[in-house]
Amino acid sequence: MDLSFCSFASGSSGNCYLIKSRESAILIDAGISTKKIHAALQETGTDRSDISGVFVTHEHSDHVKGLKVLTKQNPGWDIYGSEETCRCLRENVYDGKKICSLNIDCIKQIGDMKIRAMNISHDAVHPVCYVIEAGSSKMSVLTDTGYVPEDVLTELVSSDLIVIEANHEVNMLKAGPYPYRLKLRILGDSGHLSNEAAGETLAEVMSRDDRYRTILLAHLSRENNFPGLAFQTVANILEEHRFYPGKHMRLEVLSRDGLSGFTEL
Repeated sequence: MDLSFCSFASGSSGNCYLIKSRESAILIDAGISTKKIHAALQETGTDRSDISGVFVTHEHSDHVKGLKVLTKQNPGWDIYGSEETCRCLRENVYDGKKICSLNIDCIKQIGDMKIRAMNISHDAVHPVCYVIEAGSSKMSVLTDTGYVPEDVLTELVSSDLIVIEANHEVNMLKAGPYPYRLKLRILGDSGHLSNEAAGETLAEVMSRDDRYRTILLAHLSRENNFPGLAFQTVANILEEHRFYPGKHMRLEVLSRDGLSGFTEL
C-alpha cells in the first residue's frame, strides 16, 4: 500500500478525510466535531500522534468548524492552506504558530507523501484542491468548485483515485426552497459541481486515459441530491461515453455523515 483514503464525513454539513501512506498520515479539512474525528481515528486504527497536519481546502464552516478545538487538543498538528485561507484562520483566533501557508502548485513533503495545493473556483478567499502522491500511487481530492480548471483536470487524468464533488441535481436545486440568490451562487462558476458536471468531467478524464481507477463521489447536498441519483446520473453519462462502472472504474458515493471503508492504492 502506497496510499489509502478514508472519509469521515463528506457533505454540505461537514467534511473530513484521512489519507495515509506507509510513513505518514494527514487530514483534509476538519468540518466535523473533534469528538467525531477522534472516534473515527480510533475506529480506523490511526493513532492521533500519527497525524502530521490538517490540510484545509477553504475557510467555510463545513470544512473548518472542528478545527479550533481539534488543534487545541492536538498541539503537535500543523494547519496548512493557501496564504489567504491561513490569514483568515489566524483572524479567527487559531494558533498562528501552527498555521503554515502553502505555495500553490509547489510540493509539500510530509514523510513519503508529496502534497500539492491547486487553485479551484469557489466563493472563498482562496480555495484549493489537493493532489497527493506516494510511491507509485496518486490521488486527487476535488470538492467545492464551480468548474474544473484545465490544470486540475490534467491531474485527475493521471490519478489512480479521484474524489470529486457531485453536489446537487440541477432541477432539484432550481425547484427547491433555497433563496434565488443562493441558487445562483451554487450554479455559478464559483459554486459547486452538479451531478452532470461531475459526470462530464469524469467522462473527459476517462477519454484521455482509460486506466482502471477508483472514483468516489463526494460533498453531496442533503437538500438537493440523493446518493442513488448522484451515482446513476454520473454512471449514465459515463456509459454514454462507453465507460462502464465495474468494468472501467470503481464508482461509489461517499456517505455524508458516516465513515467509509479504506480505499488502498
